Amino acid sequence: MDGAFDFFRDLPRRPKRPERLFFGLLVGSPTGAELDECRDQVVRDSDLKGARLKTERLHMTVHHVGDYERLPPRFVYAGRQAAQAVSMPSFEVTFRLVTSFESMPRRDGRPPRWPVVLPGEGDRVFEFHKILGAAMERYGLKIAEHFVPHLTLFYASRPITPRAIKPIRFLVDEFVLIHSELGLTRYNILDRWRLKD
Repeated sequence: MDGAFDFFRDLPRRPKRPERLFFGLLVGSPTGAELDECRDQVVRDSDLKGARLKTERLHMTVHHVGDYERLPPRFVYAGRQAAQAVSMPSFEVTFRLVTSFESMPRRDGRPPRWPVVLPGEGDRVFEFHKILGAAMERYGLKIAEHFVPHLTLFYASRPITPRAIKPIRFLVDEFVLIHSELGLTRYNILDRWRLKD
C-alpha cells in the first residue's frame, strides 16, 4: 500500500492565489438593476467586449486592508473591531458619469484591460471613508489617504469616451468586510454592519 498513491506526486500543484481583505459597499437589488441596464447600454453604444461583473459583486471599495498569501486572522479581528467603532447615519451616493480608468498591465502577459467605472458623488462617502479610516488606524491597520469613490461595471478591451448618464442613486445603509479570493471571482462576506440613522 505504500506506493498506492504515488501517482499523486506527479500531478502539478495548484498555485496558491493571493487573498485580499477590504471594506466595501455592496449594491442592493433596485440599484443593481439600474447598474445592469447602464452597463448593457454602454456595451451596446461602444461596441465593446469585456468581462462583465456579476450584479451581486458590484461594489464600491472604501478601504483596502491588504493582500496576503494567506489571510491572517489578526487582520480580520482588527477590521471587525474597527468597524464596530464606526457610528454614522446612512447616506446616498450618486452616479452621473461613466468613464474608463487607466489600464493596468496583467501578469499573465494578456492584453491590458480598462476598468469601466461610475465615479461616485457625495460628501458623506468621503466622511465615511475618513471615519472608518480613523477607526482602522486605532486598531493597527494601515490606510490609504487617497480615495476615489467609484464602482467598476466591467473590464473592457479598450477605453471609452466619458459620458453623462441618467443619475443613479445608491442608498448606503450598511458596509461589509470582504475576503476576496483573487483570480477566482469569489467574495466571502465576513461580516456586515448597519449604518444607523
